[in-house]
Parts: sequence; structure tokens; C-alpha cells
Amino acid sequence: MNIKNNIEDFLTDEEFVRWVKDTDPELDIFWSKWLQLYPEKREMLMKSREIIIAMNVNSHKASREVQERSLDYILSETPSNTIVKSTQRTSKFYIFLKVAAIFTGLLATTYFVNEYLSSSIKPLPKQQVAISNIVKNNPNGRKSKIQLPDGTIVWLNSGSTLSYPSKFTNNERVVNLDGQAFFEVKRDTLRPFRVNSSGLVTTALGTSFDINSYSEQNNEIKISLVSGKISIENKSLKTNNVTLPGEQLIYSIKKQKSVIKSFDLKEVVAWKDKILYFKNASLADVILRLERWYGVDIKLKNAPQKNWNLTGEFKKQSLQRVLERLSFTENFRYSIKGKKVEFKF
Repeated sequence: MNIKNNIEDFLTDEEFVRWVKDTDPELDIFWSKWLQLYPEKREMLMKSREIIIAMNVNSHKASREVQERSLDYILSETPSNTIVKSTQRTSKFYIFLKVAAIFTGLLATTYFVNEYLSSSIKPLPKQQVAISNIVKNNPNGRKSKIQLPDGTIVWLNSGSTLSYPSKFTNNERVVNLDGQAFFEVKRDTLRPFRVNSSGLVTTALGTSFDINSYSEQNNEIKISLVSGKISIENKSLKTNNVTLPGEQLIYSIKKQKSVIKSFDLKEVVAWKDKILYFKNASLADVILRLERWYGVDIKLKNAPQKNWNLTGEFKKQSLQRVLERLSFTENFRYSIKGKKVEFKF
């Protein structure tokens, strides 16, 4: 693994440039190990990475005048006697390296000049923009889709709160969740994505997973991995679990124990596609989810002694339509008055 002494060393490394631009698992492993060996080079690596990304997105072609001046400069810097002696391979190699270095310098200079000029017309330079905390709160009856500063997509369920910084740091991406959310994490091998939820920390690099951690339930937390790989750390117990696609970690807050098992994908993620899905649901669970889904308050009159074991789905259905079907199968009457609902058994 080559030691990098400055940003130019990174910019002229073909493997490093290819790693930044394209997805390559082998290069991910290589540069992760490189950072472990040289942690003091992390900031330099991150700056080099930002330059390559910016140059790839906003490539600026030099004008013909600039090109001609650059060529004149290169020729003037090259001794004439070195050019004449074409038989000397060492001189030719020296000229090649010098020309390449000058072009690299000109390219980097062009980028920084453009960045300086574009930022000079803004009210505040980027370095002076304060990082604020953003809080997205969905009351019962509302769901939303959020794009985080790094490009990660989050579906936030009803009765849930997500907080995150207006800009992530160079080291990590951390958000806080109370409730339920589905994450499609933007791949970034240098900045782990972490979700704090009721004492558990879920860490991912580029994957998709669902976290169900409603504080009012206060019974258990469910973390379901759809794709990729995540690690789940328990702060209080100081334990760490790794789950694979199709696995769900269920943590009992009361017992302070966790188990890992397979899960029904539809049962876990149907909500983000606006499908109200029940599988072997009890009466209490049905009421809780209906209240959260439609933003209503449900009261029971003459509640049955026999519990429900309800399975069914409702795609983009109104509350009245859902209650019509439930009342028929579970034998009860209902009334709706604004946000107040009553079940009569």
C-alpha cells in the first residue's frame, strides 16, 4: 500500500480515482485497510475524494487561449537541449513527468479558481454555514418521504420523528429515530450511516432496512434487513449483532434480550407503499395501528373476551371502508364522529 504525502499523490493514483468514481468491492477493502494503516491521512483522502467528485460532476474545459498559454509555459520550462537529445530516454521520461505534473497542477488550479469565484458571489462561504439540526415529525395519519443531505432516502411512518443534521461530517452520518422508518442508505464506505433508536445503534454502509421503535409501545424494537449488511449495537449491554438480508433482530426492552429470526417482507415494509397489512394481529394491535394510520381515537364498548387473530390488507382504503370489512368479519358495529371512533360489540 503506497504512502500518500499530499493531495496530488491521490489525484494521480489511477486506482484511487477509479475507486471514487465506480463501485468496486475489492477496492473498498483495499482503501479501508489503507485507512487503518494510515489514519492520520484520512482528512487528506477525504479532500482528494471531494475534488475528484466535483471535477467529475462539473468538468470545466479551458479556453483556447488558456490552452495556448499552458503549452507555451510547458515548452518554456523544457530546456531546448533536452528536446534535441531525443536518444536519451531519461530526458524523455523527465519531460513526460514534468508535463504531466504541470497539467495536473493547471487542472487543480482551474478547479479551485472556479470554486472561489462561484463562492465569492454567495452571501456566506461554505465554511461559515452553520450546521443545524432538522426534525421531521409525522403526527398520526401522516407519512412522508425524506431525502437526507447525503442522498439517503427515508420513508417515515405515522407517529414517528426523525432528526438529522443539515450537513453530515466527513467522518460519519448519524440520525435519531423515534417510531418507524424505512431507510435506503446511500453507499459511502468512508462514512458509516448510523441510526440511534431507543438505545440501539444500527450501522450500515449502503443498504436498506426497516426500524420499528415506537416509544409508546415500550415493549420491543424490530430491525429488519432487506438488503446489504448492518451491525446493531446495544449501548447498555455493550453487545453487537450482525444481520444478513432476510433477518430481523427483535430486542425485548423488558427482558433486555434479543433474538434474530427470518421475517415476512410484506408485513414489515407494506406500510411505505401505503398498504395497511395485518398478520395474526390482536384487537389491541389493530386499534393501535388504525389510530396511528388514520389519526383517530378509538374507544371500545363491551369489548369481547375472545381476542382477534386478524390477517388482511387494505391498499389506499378510507377508514370507513376498512371498518366496513372489519365489522363484517369480526361482528361489531362502529360509529365515526370526526376524529372519534367507537366500536360496539
